[in-house]
Formats: sequence, C-alpha cells, structure tokens
Amino acid sequence: MSSSLQLVQTLLDEFYQHSTSNVRRREIESQLINFKCQPEAWQLCLHVATSIESNQFLWVFCTSTLEHTVTRRWNQLHTSDRTLLRETLWNTYINFSLSCPRRQRETFAQLIALMGKHEFPDEHPNYIMNCIELIKTKFPLGISLLRSTSEEVMNNRENISTDRKNYFHSCISLCIPDVVDLLTKYLIIAVCHVNEKNIHSIPNNILDYTLITSLPNDNQLSSSILELLTCVQHLVSWISTDLISEYLLMSILDLSQWRVHHQSVSLAGLAVLNELLYLQKSLPHTKTLMTGINGLLEQHNTTKLQSEMYIDKFRELLRLYTIKYWPKMIEDNDILEPFLKSLYCCTISRNGALDFTEKLEIWTPIIKGLVLNKKLCRYNDIMNSLIGEILCRIQFEYNKAELELLDNENLEDNVQTEWQQYSTSAIETIALIGESRPCECFVLAFTHWSRPYGFLLSIENDIDSGKTVDLTRKIKCQSFSESLRDFSTMCQAVVRITPLLGSADMNSEMNNNLQLLTKNLLTILKFLSSNKLSNLNVDRSTFQTDLDYLYAQVLMAIRSILTVSNLLRTGDILNNLFGTIGGIFLPSNSLLSPIIYMAASQLLLCLTTVIRPKTLLEIPTIINIMQAGSKLTHLPRQVIANIYISLISYLVLPWKEVNDQQQDFPRRCALLQEYVQCLAQYFLELEINTESKISSITLSSLSIFSIVIEYFQDCNNISKDMLATAFKPLITKALIIYNNFGTTCNAVAISVAEFSLSTLRTLQTQLGTQFIKDMITLFIGVSSREHSNISRLVVVEKILQMFQLIVEQHGNGSMSMMPSILDFTIEHILPLIQHENNVTDNSDISSTVYNLFNSILTHKWQYFYKSHAYNNANTLQMNTGNLHPEHFLAILNAYGQILLTGNDPNVVRIILESLHSVNERWRLYQKALFRDNLLTSFQTALIKVLLSAEGPLHFDLLATSLFNMGQVDTLKLRDSFANAGLPINSKIIDEICLSTDIPTFSQKLSQLIQDAHCVHLTQT
Repeated sequence: MSSSLQLVQTLLDEFYQHSTSNVRRREIESQLINFKCQPEAWQLCLHVATSIESNQFLWVFCTSTLEHTVTRRWNQLHTSDRTLLRETLWNTYINFSLSCPRRQRETFAQLIALMGKHEFPDEHPNYIMNCIELIKTKFPLGISLLRSTSEEVMNNRENISTDRKNYFHSCISLCIPDVVDLLTKYLIIAVCHVNEKNIHSIPNNILDYTLITSLPNDNQLSSSILELLTCVQHLVSWISTDLISEYLLMSILDLSQWRVHHQSVSLAGLAVLNELLYLQKSLPHTKTLMTGINGLLEQHNTTKLQSEMYIDKFRELLRLYTIKYWPKMIEDNDILEPFLKSLYCCTISRNGALDFTEKLEIWTPIIKGLVLNKKLCRYNDIMNSLIGEILCRIQFEYNKAELELLDNENLEDNVQTEWQQYSTSAIETIALIGESRPCECFVLAFTHWSRPYGFLLSIENDIDSGKTVDLTRKIKCQSFSESLRDFSTMCQAVVRITPLLGSADMNSEMNNNLQLLTKNLLTILKFLSSNKLSNLNVDRSTFQTDLDYLYAQVLMAIRSILTVSNLLRTGDILNNLFGTIGGIFLPSNSLLSPIIYMAASQLLLCLTTVIRPKTLLEIPTIINIMQAGSKLTHLPRQVIANIYISLISYLVLPWKEVNDQQQDFPRRCALLQEYVQCLAQYFLELEINTESKISSITLSSLSIFSIVIEYFQDCNNISKDMLATAFKPLITKALIIYNNFGTTCNAVAISVAEFSLSTLRTLQTQLGTQFIKDMITLFIGVSSREHSNISRLVVVEKILQMFQLIVEQHGNGSMSMMPSILDFTIEHILPLIQHENNVTDNSDISSTVYNLFNSILTHKWQYFYKSHAYNNANTLQMNTGNLHPEHFLAILNAYGQILLTGNDPNVVRIILESLHSVNERWRLYQKALFRDNLLTSFQTALIKVLLSAEGPLHFDLLATSLFNMGQVDTLKLRDSFANAGLPINSKIIDEICLSTDIPTFSQKLSQLIQDAHCVHLTQT
C-alpha cells in the first residue's frame, strides 16, 4: 500500500474513533476531500477497491473516490485510463462469488453503470449484451447491474450533458425489448418454483430451458426472485407499456399472492403492481389485470396471518386500482359485482381502526363512479350493508375492542383526538353515499341514533324519579362514558347527513322521522342545559369531557336541521330555543366548556342569519344578552364576537318573510347605534392620559370588533351604510389613540392597525374617500415620526395591507393618495427590508411590500401611463410618456434587487408572477422606459436566478419572462446570455433566442442550464 493510502487509512481510523473531536473531524474531512480531488488518486484507490479483504473504512473511501472520478473527472481522463478503469472494475465484478457482500456488489454495479452512461454504445458497444450474458451465468450479479443501469437511465445527474443523457436513454431503449423478454422468462421460472410446478410443462416457445440453471430452486430462491422483481419494478417505471406482455403481467400477479415461506417475494410482487398503477398512462391486458386483482382480493379474504407490511401494500394496491380502473369496472358487471362483494368482505374484517378507515378510502372512487353512472341502486344491498357496518364500527356498543385503543386526549386547541378523527373519516364515507341517497342514509343513521338517545333519556327519568341507586350504578359504570361518546358520534353523523336532505323528495315517513329527531334533540338539549347531573354525588371527572362534547354535538345537530325542519320555525319552539341558548351565555354559578359556548354561539349565529325572526328582541333572554353588552367577559373571544355578530345581523339584515315597508330600518339603525355604543362604552370613554388602561381596553375591545366588522364584508350596501354610521365613532376614537400612542405602545398600535384594516375590508366605500385619505395620512405621519424597527414590523405590515386595499378599490378616488403611499413605502420601508438580517423569520413584511407593488402596477397603471389625452382642440393625442418615472423605476429596481440578492423563494415568485401579469395586462416590456433602462439588467438577473440552486423552483415563470423579454429585443437577449459567461456552444444560445414559442424556448433553455451545470461540475 502506498504511503498516501496509509495516511488516508490512519486518518479514517482517527475519524471514526469516539474520542476524536468534531473540530478534528472537520480537519480530517478537509484532508480526505483534498486527496480525493488529486488527479492520480483514482489509480491509488483502484487496487484497494478491487480487494474485498481491505479495511472497510478504506474500501468505502476508495470506491467513493472512484465514483468522484467517474462523475466529476471522466472527461479529463485519458482514453487508456478510462479503459483501465472500466476493464479492472468489470473483471473484478464478474469474478465476484455469488456469496459476496451485497454492499460491495451494489457499489461495483453502480460504478460500472456510471461508466456505461458515459461510454455506451460508442466506446463500450457490448455493455448491454455483457449484462444479459452475466444474468444468464451469474444471475445476482447480472440482475444488480441491470437494475443499476435502469436507475442511471432515469437519474438526471447534473454532471452529464443533456445530449448525452438523451443519447444513452435512446440507445438503452433499443435494447429493452430483448431485456424484457428475458426477464419475463425468468419470472415464469420463478412462478413455477414458488408454486412447485413442473417447469417442463411450460411450452418451449414461452420458456428457454437453458435459463433454469441460473435461477435454481434452492435456499437462495426468495432473494433471487426479490432481486428480479426489484429490477422489474424500476424498469416498468419508464419503459413503454407496450413491452409488458400478458405473461409478464400474469407472473407478477401470481408472485403477489401471499406465501408464508416467500413473504419478501409477495411484497415485491405487490410493489411492482403498485408501480404499474402509479403510471399516468394506460396499461395493456386490462382484462387480465382486473381479473388478477379480483383473484388477489379473494385470496386475501381467505388467507390468515398475513404480515402487516403485506396488508398495507395490498390496501395501497386496491386504492390505486379503484382510482385508475373504476370507469372500466363500472362498464363490466362481471368484474364489478364480485369485486364489490370481495371488497366489502375485506373492509369488514377486523384489523384495527386505522385499517378500516384506509379501506373506506378505497370505496371513494367507486361510490363516486356509481353515482355518476346512476348505478348505485343496482348495488343497494352492498351500500346499505357498508353503511350499517360503518355505523357499528364507530360505536363502542359494537366495536369497543378497536375504539378503546384510540386516544381521546386533546393535545392542542382545535385539534381532533384520534377517536374524533376516526369517527369523522368514517362518517364522510356515509355522507358520500348520502349525496345521492340522503333519505336512506338518514333513516339508517337515525335508527342507530335512537339507541344512545334512549339510554340518556333513561338517565333523566331516573333523576326525576329519584332512583338514586340505579342511577349511581349506571353513571359509575364504564359504559356510561362510552354511551355518551356513541351519542356524540351519532349526533355527528346526523349533523353531516341531514343537510343533504334539502335536495331530496321526502315522503311522509321521512318527514315524521325528521320531526321526531327535532323533538328528541330539543328534549336532550333541555336535559343538558338543566344541568341535572351536577346535583348528583358522583365523580364527574370520568365522564365530564364526553358530556361536554355531547352537549356541543347536540347543539350542532340542531343547527344542521334548521333548514329542513319546519318544526324549528314555529314560534313557541323557536322562542324556547332562543331562551335556552341565551341561558348558556349568561353568567351562572359554574362555567361551561369552551366547546359548548362555541357550539351555542354558532347555533345562535345560524338562527339570526338564516331564519332571521322579526320577534327576536321580544325574547327576555336575548334582551338580557343585549343589555349585558360588553360584560360577557367570562366567554371566549370568538364566542363573544359570534354573539355580537348575531345581534347586529338581526339589526342590519332584512327580516325574512317581511315586506320592505315593515322592515323598519330607521328604528333598527338607531338600535344598532345604541347597541354598538353600549358594547364600546368603556372604549369610547377612555381618557387619553391613562396609557395602561388604554392598552388593556383597546386590545380587548378592538380585537373583537375587528372580527365583527369583517364578518359583514359580503352584505348589501344598506347594511354596510348602517354599520358605517354605527362604527364611525369607534374608528375615530381608535385613530385618536393611535395618534397619541402609535409610537410608544406597540400593542396598541397593532390593535388599532388590525381594526382599521378590518374596517377598510368591509366599509371602505361607505366611509368615503376623504375619511380614508385622512386615516392613511395619519398612519403615515405617525409611522414616519421615528425610524421603523423590528418591533414595528407588524404595524407596518398592517399599514401596507391597508394601502393594498385602497389601491385595489375600483375608481380613481385613491389616485390622489398614490404619491404618499409610494413615498412612504419606498423611502421608509424598502431600506428596512433590503438591509441584511433586519427582517425576522416570523415577518411577512417583504411579501406584503411586493404584493402592494404588484397591486399598484396592476390596478393603478394610470398613475404611470395615460392611455390617451385630449388637447384644447378636443383632438385625441396619444401620450406614451411615463407620468411618474421616479416611482416606476423605484418599484422595478426593487424587483430586480430581490432577483439578484433575495433568499426567500416566496418573494421571488411574487415578483416573477407580478412581472408576468403586468406585462400580460399592460405590455410592460414594450414601454420605452423599461426597454431602454431595465430590459438588459432584468434579463441578466433572470439568467442568474436560473443558474442558481433556486432556479428549478421558478423555472416556468423565469422561462416565460425571459421569452417575453426576448420578443422585445432578441439581440439584447443574446447579449445577456453571452455576458453571463456560460461555457456553452453559442449554437444553443442562438436556438433559444430564435425560438418563436414558449415550449421550444423552455426546452432549449432547460438544456442550456443543465449543460452549464454539467460543465461547472466536471471542471471543478
């Protein structure tokens, strides 16, 4: 061994010692890299690499050095050196014993395939034939090399030029028919071996008997077939599907059957089938494939003790199969009917909750297909059985063993537990069927709903009857909590299915069921709201969470039936419902769970916006809530906001079934102003000289009012006029507070800015141009008093979003604000975000700035260019000059700066999309100011981004922008490519510049970029 390699071995031994420090390891790593890059290093490493007995650390390093030589320095090697390297590695590889370590075999196969990618067919014309012969003589070695070659065909290595990749792909493709034919024969042999079938019973026109000896039926059979199937899996991912013969497909289907003694083979067979189904192209021999998968499904249903991995892969096969082949299945009842029956049997097999939900996903394309083709009724029995199975599997009464394994602990707010996720997923399948058969689904769900309802009703009866002993026994039993969960689940099913009834023709029986459900829900709501269980001397901690969840589900179930239940629209029932809901919100001795408050507030909101009863303020509980104003502080913020929205909706939205003369808008407008003033009383009465009080009240008040105002974005102008009148005093007060504390109290500044932003989103037109102008002038003035810093970024971001809303408003009312908006943004904000390390990771200020610039260029183009003007003689004159070149150039220079130095891909994409859309709409690149001052620099910047590591992320947008700029001036585009210093033949640059369509331009440009990377890698 040379002294250099001895030093390398010493360094490697030191590197892998536990006592070596990280600093020393980095030093060693640097020395090893320097050695690897030496021109003669590969020659020193070749001897070590061909010796299996070498030190393993040294062997790995030497083979990686050879890989570096082949991938990065191949073109620099002399022809004789290439030949020496190829022959040495090849001869070593073919002389490996069949029992050599897998890692060494795979490493050599990859090295030989890498050289083949450089040399086949010109310098090494027999490469594929040698590979085929090696398969016949030493199957494991040959099949590994073939798989490595297939991987290299698809590997988009940057060190290989595009022309060479395409040439290698086309030459390998010419040999693939012979390769596939050979592999098919080996697959037939494999099928005979695993089925213990006499191989000589296969006709010799199908099978070559001379191949039998290279795939013997010995203790290595499973590993050999596994290698074969792994190779086939990669090949079918890219070869033409026309080469897939029926014998190949039948063999794969056979090998995919579960076999206890060949489990790895079964898994590999399924992997090949899944790979075929992943392909976005049609497969041959459809009938054979569909029949074969039906057979696999039947075998799966009758075979026990399958491995978890096999079950997972088989589910994936069924999912891919149904997605790809449901249209063909529906056309052939002989295929579809047995498949549905087998799939149902597969679905109902008990193998865990996760397995069940994933099997339900398989049904999705089938159900959609049956609905689309109006064949669902034909398979009524299967669908009803599936619904019944789902309803049982989500209830503890029928499926306790699986459900009790699911976690029911809340980890975060608004995140469902495992049990809730499982129930939701299962119910969605019922709803999918219910989209075309809502009545049938409702009846089945209601039947199951009645069981836990009866149980809870018995609890109330026991309480009312004083049966303390029986009651305590029931509640302490574990089944009590499980019954609550079952009731919650069935309420959830009702919530999901009932809205589907709106489009259905309901008979009298269905109407009776719906009315019965309504009465029962109201009965349960009355029981839950009475809080009778709290008076019992039992430990409620074991079931309180489930009881709260049930309470919320009952409220949501009532909300879901509002539109279909006539009973809920009757006066007394509706008034009682309002009274019950109102009682939930009013302060009491014990607080309820937040999910109950939220569900109740959503039900109240639905009642006031959907039903909109005129008599709402005649209900005492609602009057109490309205009079409570801002005193509902025990409720969550969103719940308070929902209550405010509900009552304001009643005042501003038209009452239903009431004519225009009886709407009484003047009185309602006065009531609205009075109510809003009541809600904001503490805020409006704030004294400016009390900063601490201002901070707490402003934050609590304006955060809720922001939610309230934003809710009414899409309502009619009459309602918005009423809202503007009621909320204008609040807006004015908020601006006064901002003027005094906008620079000294960041929390107040953020709160006022968010509130003003919400106001602009909803009431911009109603507040009037002058009011908006004064508001913006105030925000700019306060923000300009001192230099913006990190702590002020959130406020600035809100101000920029206000600017964007104003800019995007239709009409020219905001045109007078453009100079102030642009001056502030360009002079105060751009320097802040362009300064290195000044923007924190959690700020989207850069995106906001460039979205604003895009809106200005898109919606206020007239600020820069007038399409026409009239002179004193009323004659039309074209005016092509830019009216505000300083602002125009500042925006576009900021764009260019981000392209050159930006490290945020999202901002780069915003700019590229903006350039594209503005050019499409206003012909930006054609304008003289852009063409003469910016075109060349933008082309250079775009080329720089293309060559960077982020280039592939934005390639389509970059290519489109370059193409459109090139259409303005082809010579400038060519000069930009030339000035980029690309080490590429100028011919391809000429082809790019002369392209007349984007697809050709993009294809040539992609080739140019890949070849530039290739040259860079092989020269460094």
